Formats: sequence, C-alpha cells, structure tokens
Amino acid sequence: MGDPLLAVLDEARRSSGEEAPGPVVRERPADGSELRIVHSACPAVDLPAVIHRELELARELEAEFEWKLYGHDEPPGLAAALRAAGLEPEPREAVLALDLRALPATITERLEQVHEVSSVNVAGLADYERISIESGRKNAQLERARLAASLTAEPEGLQVHVAYRDGVPVSGGRLYLADHGMAELAGGRTVPAYRRRGYFTATVLSRISAAITAGAQTLWVDALPSSAPIFRTLGFAVVTWTEPYLLPGSADSE
Repeated sequence: MGDPLLAVLDEARRSSGEEAPGPVVRERPADGSELRIVHSACPAVDLPAVIHRELELARELEAEFEWKLYGHDEPPGLAAALRAAGLEPEPREAVLALDLRALPATITERLEQVHEVSSVNVAGLADYERISIESGRKNAQLERARLAASLTAEPEGLQVHVAYRDGVPVSGGRLYLADHGMAELAGGRTVPAYRRRGYFTATVLSRISAAITAGAQTLWVDALPSSAPIFRTLGFAVVTWTEPYLLPGSADSE
C-alpha cells in the first residue's frame, strides 16, 4: 500500500489547475504573470514536445515559467529532459505535512500563546514587502503586486501573516487554503536581526491555527534544510522532496 499522504499530495496537484494534453496540470495566478506545471504524467517519448509546448505558451503569454518536479514523479528521465530544454533546478526542498486532526497537546498549547502576529489586508502587504526587502529577497515589489491581486480576487484562498516587535514587522509568511482539505505554507522569511528569536516559529503557529479555523485537514510546506528542522519540531513529517525548474533569469518563485 502506498503512502496515504503522498496520495493526498498527488490528488491535490492534479486538481489544482487546468489539465492540458500530456497530461500536465498548469497553475496560473490571478494576474496571469506565471505559468507553473505542478503535475505531469507524460510518457518519456512525449516529454520533449510537451516541455517545448509549455515553454512556448509561457513566452506567448509573457509569463514566468516553472516546472515543479517531485521526488516520486515519473518517468525517471524527467529531470534530464527539463535540463535539456534549458531549465535549471533551484535548491531541493523537503515536502513536509502536518495532520491537523491529530495535533499533539504540546502544539495545541503553543497555538494559544501566539502574540503579535496578524493576518494582514492588501494595505498591510507593505509590511510583508518590507520584511522581504530587509531579508534580501529579489522582486519584492512585484511579489507584493501579485499578492495584492490574489487577495483581491480570492480573499478566502490566501492569508499573509506578519509578526511584529514593538510595532515593527520582523517576520512573515503566507497561507494558501484549498477546497479539498489541504492548506499550504509558503514565503516564510525573517529580518536577519530578528532570526533565531522565535518570530518565524510564531508565524508558523499562527498559520497552523488559521488553517484549523478554515477547516483544513492537512498542512503542507516545502522547506529548505535551514528551516525543515523547525517544522519537524512542530510535528511535520517528511513526505517527499521537490525541485522547481526555472528558466534562467526568472524571478524568485518563493
């Protein structure tokens, strides 16, 4: 029997966008600025043509392109085919999941102790942008515009949480909510002077609480080696790994 969490992940990937011949599943944000392939089941013989077609579509739409590869994706030659098409891998991340229906008491107690973390509105995205700039993120202004478009178009599907110290924004992260019982964490970042002081963890706990309130059953996150241990101490389990493949010169996908 396969891993049930892996099955949940793949079902969510298949239902998260529009299916195109291959088959592949495309995701596009509200502003149309990106085209992301989040699931594929292409025979090896068809891969070069499918990858070429999707790249041409991204160029036609003037959209940034990403193909999100997972550790269990088939066929085995998919990574090599993406590289042959000129795409380059970003650093590998662990894919972790948390069962929100069976949280240990040690975590539920901590959820009640989160302070100075707020879910911000469109205007409050200025605070998240400030954190991004101070933590060295590229294209922070463009990211803010995209998030504003998403918050306006689908406010029930996105939250941006910001932690403050004496009114100053010091850490933040995003929470994406889906209809199929899954929620996802992304975009976690902390101003360097405030790292290792619990603010990142506070934003994670705040988003766990919000996901529970929204009725999510599982919470997912892609984490680099620097942050994966934090998630594991909060009960997240490693399910697989992922690598985003981008065209050289693309903006930060995070």
